[in-house]
Amino acid sequence: MKNIWNNLTSGLFKQPLSQEAFEAYFHRLPGNVEVSWFRDGKFIIGNIKAGDNKFVTQGKDAEDFIDMVNDAVITVFGIPKQYYNVIRQVHTYMPPKEQLEQLQNAGIKKATIFLDKNKKVAQLA
Repeated sequence: MKNIWNNLTSGLFKQPLSQEAFEAYFHRLPGNVEVSWFRDGKFIIGNIKAGDNKFVTQGKDAEDFIDMVNDAVITVFGIPKQYYNVIRQVHTYMPPKEQLEQLQNAGIKKATIFLDKNKKVAQLA
């Protein structure tokens, strides 16, 4: 597992990252996130509820939208930039296959997805 951590962080930063700090920041993130989304022209707009926080993001397609949801949650919870980059690379929040397929299906105009934190990410450290 240490090799995975080294591969994720090598070359990205001038200062080595602390495994303990990574784990602490990762555990700061909520265990699950609820996203009510709808299509608006070329965009998918999502109302996100993460813990006591509510905020909005958008994406051009399903992949971009999931990236933006992850970005928004990580930003709202104040993860420092150097750790933010590592957490973003591994998609901390990913919808189940069925909900991802709904998001990818342009015929579905709105739905709610529930994203659980990928706890395997913490095991990378």
